[in-house]
Amino acid sequence: MSTETKTRLCAHRGLSHACPENTLPAFSAAIALGVEEIEFDLWLSQDGVPVVCHDPKLDRTTDGVGVVTEMAWADVRKLDAGVPSGELWAGIRVPRFEEVLDCADGRVALNIHIKDPGPDGQLVKMVCDTLKTRGLLDSAYIAGMADVLTVSRAHAPDVERCCLAGQNAPSEQIELAIEYECKRLQFSRKVTAEDAARAHEAGLVNNLFWSDELEDAKAYVVMGIDVILTNRANLLEGLFAE
Repeated sequence: MSTETKTRLCAHRGLSHACPENTLPAFSAAIALGVEEIEFDLWLSQDGVPVVCHDPKLDRTTDGVGVVTEMAWADVRKLDAGVPSGELWAGIRVPRFEEVLDCADGRVALNIHIKDPGPDGQLVKMVCDTLKTRGLLDSAYIAGMADVLTVSRAHAPDVERCCLAGQNAPSEQIELAIEYECKRLQFSRKVTAEDAARAHEAGLVNNLFWSDELEDAKAYVVMGIDVILTNRANLLEGLFAE
């Protein structure tokens, strides 16, 4: 995936402040706004389907209950992911990985956060293989902790990796990103200009989780952040106006 000097906006779980998070309407809305990236989270269902959901359980984001990894995809699909955001969203379903790829249709970069690698790394391997099959190696990357990065590097070293490990200690995180041969890392808001500069010196792209206000985002751009994850992409459209 190519590195650009212009700071990019990454819609965290889609346009998640306005739409049900991690759903196709949230991703479609973010893409319509013109963001450069979307971020979403994956778990593997009991029967081997990559499910888009942030939490290990579906309780908060749907009208049902259950642990994603203990449920069959057919049962996950029955749940309503829109109702928790209001009755106007009723009927929105939890998507699977391939549906998000179809929705994005190559128009934006994909920041794919894998929460757990799955049995024997099955989810990581599946995602890597799908990205290769669909020709998305130049527009997608996998973000994860050490277990995910380990499987990804071993199975498909040509799939770009983003280090989430060590976010509470930026200096340690930089070292971990180098150790796992990542091309980028996702800093927390604890990052300093010195941290960002050191990461750049190591050849890393600097993601930030998160910023939802324009002036705040501008400060991080000055600090050396390359990609800003945001829940309110519409409020940050003016980031590059000046």
